[in-house]
Order: sequence, then structure tokens, then C-alpha cells
Amino acid sequence: MESEYKVLADALFWEKLERARRVPPEERMKAGPELFDYACAITMNSLRERMPAATEAELLAKVRERLAIKRELEEATR
Repeated sequence: MESEYKVLADALFWEKLERARRVPPEERMKAGPELFDYACAITMNSLRERMPAATEAELLAKVRERLAIKRELEEATR
């Protein structure tokens, strides 16, 4: 027997999926850069907590470093 939480989580997932399917292509294209900016802001905040004395330039360099590592990992798995 499935738990009531799993049933609710599944229903929410499918509802979210249906909403996403109704988003016009122009909005989807706009969402990509917005999501990237959001992810970078989260990463910057996380780094800022770990490195409170770091300058903005140092934090940006760390974000760029992480993006480069991600890119390398993606290319290695192709």
C-alpha cells in the first residue's frame, strides 16, 4: 500500500508537469537564463557563507571554476 504522502507527491509532480507543458516556447527560452542566474546566485551565497572574508571577485572566480569543472565532467562523459 502506498503512503498518502507518495500519492500526494505524485499528484503534485504530474500537476507541475502539466503546467510546464502549457508554457509557451518563448517563456521556456526565457526561463533558461533566469534559472542559470538563480543557480549562480545560490552558489555565490553558499560560497559566501563558507568564505566570509572572500571578495566578490574571489567568489566569482570560484563560481567560474565550478562551472569549468562541470563542463569538463560533461565532456568526459560524452
